[in-house]
Amino acid sequence: MPATMRIMGWKARGLRCPDHEVNFCNNKGVPFSVSLLQMPNGTGKTTTLTLLRAALSGSAARGNWDTEQIKGFRKKGSGEPYGSFEVQLQLNDKRVTLIMNFDFLNGTVYYKTTRGA
Repeated sequence: MPATMRIMGWKARGLRCPDHEVNFCNNKGVPFSVSLLQMPNGTGKTTTLTLLRAALSGSAARGNWDTEQIKGFRKKGSGEPYGSFEVQLQLNDKRVTLIMNFDFLNGTVYYKTTRGA
């Protein structure tokens, strides 16, 4: 049986892209068959794609990102020591949330995964 994965949405807080939340589900929580996203220049498209790849692959926690690269995700001019990126997925019929917690003081990223019904 093939596995299916759908991105239900994501949210970013305290990162170099603007704080935002994107939802690709209808009012019953079911992901749309097709979703299109359009964003103006300078609003975080490349950053968001990088974060999505890292959330899905776990690459930031495997030592592929150095301290300076991690600190580079901090919002410019912000003294906030932490940031987060969260992706909500539907894997087959199960909900999964991948969370990347950024610690800008230490230049580290911690992953957390939650599973729902």
